[in-house]
Amino acid sequence: MSRKQTLEVSYMGDIDASNTNHEGAIYLAGGITTTLQGGGQPTRLLYYADVYTKEFKAKVQKIQKLNGQYKIILDQTAFYPMGGGQPADAGIIKGENGEAIVKDVHLENGLVVHFVLEMKGKIEEGENVTGVIDWNRRYTLMRNHTLAHLMAEAIRKATGLTMEVVGSGLDLDKARLDLAHQGSLGPALPEVKKVADAIIKENRPVEIKIMQLKEAEEYVARFHESLKTLPPHVESVRIVEIKDWHACACGGTHVKSTGEIGATEVLRRMSKGKGVERIEFRAKTS
Repeated sequence: MSRKQTLEVSYMGDIDASNTNHEGAIYLAGGITTTLQGGGQPTRLLYYADVYTKEFKAKVQKIQKLNGQYKIILDQTAFYPMGGGQPADAGIIKGENGEAIVKDVHLENGLVVHFVLEMKGKIEEGENVTGVIDWNRRYTLMRNHTLAHLMAEAIRKATGLTMEVVGSGLDLDKARLDLAHQGSLGPALPEVKKVADAIIKENRPVEIKIMQLKEAEEYVARFHESLKTLPPHVESVRIVEIKDWHACACGGTHVKSTGEIGATEVLRRMSKGKGVERIEFRAKTS
């Protein structure tokens, strides 16, 4: 079995338990294919099977209490763990006799760990529970995330320059792009918004493609992107494409079409040092 990894590959179906080696089960999690150290089954990632899953059933695999905080591991989850520039989901895990308030989520060695700061009643290992995502939070992040992809190309189209994105960030109240550019992008922002809003109104589909590395490199180059930051052992890549507009490697959650973004609100631009411009923006209801 190859030790190479697959970066940004989404989990789309049932895990093949036979796909193992002496180190443990192969799993697809958080965009990376690797092995689950010590054997066992990884968490099934429902947010890749259906990004619009708001509520789900699961079984509690493990509960650990440490320093007044609980860590809960389920056999499957729709809670997105922090990673790839996207903040973690929040929400509730409900059992027959208790309720856990999930404040943070991390991926640890193939297992999605739900961090709970408040436990009402009692939830036990082996119990069947219901997970409920804070959908307003998730959907806001999805809209901002897709807008960030859309804006990368909107800035290029509005300026006529194929400038490189050298940094990015995503949160509930805004997203940002850092671009390699000499001079201020301020004068171009009205045109950037106009271009971005036009693509939103076209309601273009957002598609997920799984590609081998060489094919992916050639594909994203058509959209002025590259995979040069990926480690050399990557074999295949998860590509998120706004149809015929923009495509890049991404392991995050996105809306199904640009119309869900609503409209673009450009917040501000600033210089981040010589040759780097930062643009901040967010999705808003049109």
